[in-house]
Amino acid sequence: MVILILKCLYVSYLYNIIMQLRKFIILLIFLLFILTISSVDAKDLNTTDSVMLSRDSNQTEILDSSHVNQSIFSSDATNASEAFSSSYSLQNDKAEGVYGIVDFGTNVLTLNIYDVNNNEITKILVMSETSVISNYTQDNRLTPQGIEKLIFQLENYSEIMRLNGVTNEYIFATSSLRNLDNRYEVVVAVKDRLGIYINVISEEKEAEFGFRAVREMDLTTDNGLLIDLGGGSCEITYFINKTSITDDAIPFGSNSAYKQYVSGTFPNETERLEIKNRTLDELKKLAIKYSSYDDLFGNGGTVYTIKLMLISLGFIDKNESFVPVSKLDELLDNIKDDTEENRQKIIDVAPNRLYTLIPGIIILKTILEYYNVKYLHFCSGQITDGVLYELLENESSKDKPVDPSSRNESSKDKQNDFNSSSNISYEKALASSKLISNPTGNPIVVLILVFFSIFVSCYKRKS
Repeated sequence: MVILILKCLYVSYLYNIIMQLRKFIILLIFLLFILTISSVDAKDLNTTDSVMLSRDSNQTEILDSSHVNQSIFSSDATNASEAFSSSYSLQNDKAEGVYGIVDFGTNVLTLNIYDVNNNEITKILVMSETSVISNYTQDNRLTPQGIEKLIFQLENYSEIMRLNGVTNEYIFATSSLRNLDNRYEVVVAVKDRLGIYINVISEEKEAEFGFRAVREMDLTTDNGLLIDLGGGSCEITYFINKTSITDDAIPFGSNSAYKQYVSGTFPNETERLEIKNRTLDELKKLAIKYSSYDDLFGNGGTVYTIKLMLISLGFIDKNESFVPVSKLDELLDNIKDDTEENRQKIIDVAPNRLYTLIPGIIILKTILEYYNVKYLHFCSGQITDGVLYELLENESSKDKPVDPSSRNESSKDKQNDFNSSSNISYEKALASSKLISNPTGNPIVVLILVFFSIFVSCYKRKS
């Protein structure tokens, strides 16, 4: 009987304790729920129900080309191929194979495929698609939908490379990822889903690759300037005797100019002046100071589109490789007003540059005027060509030929060879992207813990 009474008293005591601590228990359950959510891997937070793409590394089934999304064959692809020499000599008799190089730019995502054989390089395919940076960035971050779109694009390109027998591939990004706050997250998401590593190259490497291509393919003078005008930056190289002396960069391009200064489709007079003044401010910070240079060699999609516009409007012949800088004044005067007719002029040539072409022309004109340039040369060599030259140089230094049958291994080797030119490592990207999985590194969880501690303290005082 005594034991029964004691048991009843004990149960009653436990019940009272539970009732007293019910608020505490509810908060504890809530806290555990928050901690569970915070441990979700970063890549899971960046997926959407609409697109779930994955690659099985052991998959060997050969797909028909009809499985490839045909939308990536943009109007730029056909035009772009005209800007390149179809074949040029290579001073390297050891390298051979089919190389696929993807340039993840701010305005476009471009795939170039090269056949290297018998000491000759032949560009067999050039393709481009509008970059996700243009439509899927918010607060300087690529959105989850943008990451999914990028994965979709890269998987398409990877399949096209496989169908074309690519034995060595290299994917790199410039200011498109370099300037994003969540670049690590993007790199990890692509690596985890596709097994592809995006090399985020520095401004210096970007300028180096661009100059390497132009030096091999385009330079007709010993001294001058080279610019690579992109969507998010503009690299400038000063060279003497066809040797790079100074590499510098403006963290400002056609796409960023449009986003920061243009309120409509085309910039108005005030906005054009703001873009010009911003460009001048950036130029004054460079090591390449104000002077006079007769020749400036222009590279990048904006410069190439300017050439196409000059041809389309009848200002130059398609075979002209350089023009006096006054031609840019004529072009801008012809299309600067925001009218339906002028919009159509750009759409007919390069629809994906409707918004960014005029800001790009203003930046280029300002650079030409600042350095007192007389002639603008249009380059056929692109940054992807410079990347190819360095890949082949690295391959030659290994003193062994590429094995065309080992695509995965050789591609991995190329990625490792270029790690030194990348701004970030995969390990660093992985650690950064998984910050949310560490509760003590998550500011939301820390805040909840602080409030929880305050509540417990107040509860103890009350009791």
